[in-house]
Amino acid sequence: MSASTNEPSNAPTPPPQPPASPTPAAGVPAFQGPHQRRPTIKPPLLRPRKVRGGVKVPAGDVAPASAWAAQRWLRLVESVAPGSRLVEGLEYAREGQTKRLNITTTGLDAAIQGRADRPYATTISFGVFSHDQWDKVVEAMTEGSLYAAKLLAGELSPNVEDIFAPLDLKLFPVEAQEVFHTCTCFDWRADNAAGASGTPRPTAGVWCKHVCCAAYLLAHRLSAEPFAIFMMRGIDGQELLERLRQRRAAASAGAGVTPVYQQRIPGLAEAQWAPLESCIEHFWDAPSSLYEVDMPISPPPVSHPLLRRLGQSPFLNAPFPLVGLLASCYDTVSQHAAADPAAPPPAPHEPDPEED
Repeated sequence: MSASTNEPSNAPTPPPQPPASPTPAAGVPAFQGPHQRRPTIKPPLLRPRKVRGGVKVPAGDVAPASAWAAQRWLRLVESVAPGSRLVEGLEYAREGQTKRLNITTTGLDAAIQGRADRPYATTISFGVFSHDQWDKVVEAMTEGSLYAAKLLAGELSPNVEDIFAPLDLKLFPVEAQEVFHTCTCFDWRADNAAGASGTPRPTAGVWCKHVCCAAYLLAHRLSAEPFAIFMMRGIDGQELLERLRQRRAAASAGAGVTPVYQQRIPGLAEAQWAPLESCIEHFWDAPSSLYEVDMPISPPPVSHPLLRRLGQSPFLNAPFPLVGLLASCYDTVSQHAAADPAAPPPAPHEPDPEED
């Protein structure tokens, strides 16, 4: 006879289990009991964190109407950036939310403080001209005496693009695709999402308010320093003027004369040197190979190169010719420097008693 199904089993009854807790969201630690505090989530700030002594745009116009370089950059910015973010970016620029602003030969680099704990790293660049391209630009500026004269006087002519256009170059960007920008904020990363390769797109995507803030600061800088546009294209303004002076001096001295001053030495300018911190203890120690260098002293290929570079004396009504006097001094110093150091010095002049 089979056992009845209603007969109780001899197996022990398991204790009742507590109800299962809900699965926590991603990134939120699970609540394990009354001994553990629930995580505190800070609400987002309504205003950006204040910055003391930040870089700012003063009250009033970002750039005066006479600053054509700044106005040209502003027209491009206001045509490609969203209006709401332009307003927020200008507010950031007015309040001085930028902790750092550097313009180098690779572009603009800024640290802009928002509502996060750390400032956002923001960059703007236009693309750098090569060394050969700048050589062609300097040559074209030398041929156009009007452009060269204004640049040497510290003025940036509004029609300076006439120098760059025949070379298929643009000093100022004219389209959104020619402006490259990046930012580490969430808005920029969300609007300019990475493609299938996973690499960000530092190109003309959607502008965040931090990029707009940096753009307004760049416009304000261009209003006071229009030569900063050359820095954005890969060359320092003073270096450009120096190379322009060289070309003009060589052209006025005649063909076949090489410049005395050369800013970039091929093979040496590209060399990688150890950082100063690693060799500071032996910085002033001369290597043994220094004594093997043969440095013959000879007159320069251009007579009085410094005086030629400086030009005429600014003292028009001076009682003596300053340039001629300096030229005589330079000749005397050069003769003594080129003299044989092993030769005995000239005997001092002794007065003749009969001359009294």
